[in-house]
Amino acid sequence: MESRTETSRAAPAGWVISEGKLVRMDPTEFDPEAEPGIVKAYRLSEIGRYLLNPGSIEVRKRLVGCEVHRADNRLSFLRRVFKRPRKAEIILSGVKLKLPSLKDPDLEAHLKRMIDELRVFDPFGKTLTRLDTRKVSHLVGICEDGGGYSYLKLQGSTDDKIRYLNGHVGRDVRVTIHRAHLSEGVFELRGFPAAGFSPANASTLYLYSRDGQPAACVLTALGNVDFRLPDPQAVNYLSLLERTLNFCPGFRKAFDACFLGGARPVRLLLNRQLGVDYSKAGFPEIYRDVFRTAQTAAANCNLVKPVLNYLQTALSLSYVSSGTSGDERLFTHMCILHDLRAIEPLRKSLPAVYAEMSRRAFSTEAGRFYVLDSITGAARAD
Repeated sequence: MESRTETSRAAPAGWVISEGKLVRMDPTEFDPEAEPGIVKAYRLSEIGRYLLNPGSIEVRKRLVGCEVHRADNRLSFLRRVFKRPRKAEIILSGVKLKLPSLKDPDLEAHLKRMIDELRVFDPFGKTLTRLDTRKVSHLVGICEDGGGYSYLKLQGSTDDKIRYLNGHVGRDVRVTIHRAHLSEGVFELRGFPAAGFSPANASTLYLYSRDGQPAACVLTALGNVDFRLPDPQAVNYLSLLERTLNFCPGFRKAFDACFLGGARPVRLLLNRQLGVDYSKAGFPEIYRDVFRTAQTAAANCNLVKPVLNYLQTALSLSYVSSGTSGDERLFTHMCILHDLRAIEPLRKSLPAVYAEMSRRAFSTEAGRFYVLDSITGAARAD
């Protein structure tokens, strides 16, 4: 039974992937090394295709400084022996001003010229010019990266790197990333095409077997191979994301703002390691509602709290949105899913509560889940 909180598909909404359907076909038609057997087909949206594509993407990050590594000297051997590597020197720019997008291009250009003229007063450039390049082995750029920081590999000689840093610090620079799926459960969203998302555009994803292992590929509209998936298990991430969109209204709202206009997506994270301890935190709203529906005494909440910290999965969506004053804010919306298996002990102790939670749960290929909590946080996008 579907949850009452599932959103209607009548209104325009972003989507990722359809439910998989078994199809009768020979996978060797598109993969000569495929094994005969079960083939499952999915419809894949532009968003889903972007998340799974193994090709490189380009994003923009703000360059804020650099890390200076000194050349080896006579003490290097002793440092290696005592496992005390030389600490790199970090130099950060003093230019903190970040211009919001302006409707008046002339005013925006004028303000950028003013910022450029103020760069001569930034101690960052003076610190770089004082470096003895003969004693520098490596320079690495430092960029703001979705609320944190990341490194930027610089090309050329040390002098080339210094010139690049002086000319681009405090500005957005182009950074190439090997693919959108950065690591297990972590997806970079800033490389999604600025042209936006069309809900009507879709491609086909096939899941099958090769050499006894799962394999998957995406086909073009003409039936040719678009790309093969390095990690077919990533399809499970997308399926879980799609179902979460249907059962978590707050997450759906944030997702649609990112891909249908109103916000710029930054990063998507699917994580099993959470910092929320529900044995100490407030009782989740969903259980307060279920207790009222099942007419269960509030004193029984102590039977529920011990199981809430097990088998959790969190989906976190970070995005930048402009406030009413024009300042950009970094938002993170987290939807916490709970595996129905975790509340199995309640089947006997609180049968009415278990039955109601089971009714509200939704099915995925990874199991049955329900939305335990929904959390939103915000910070300045400096």
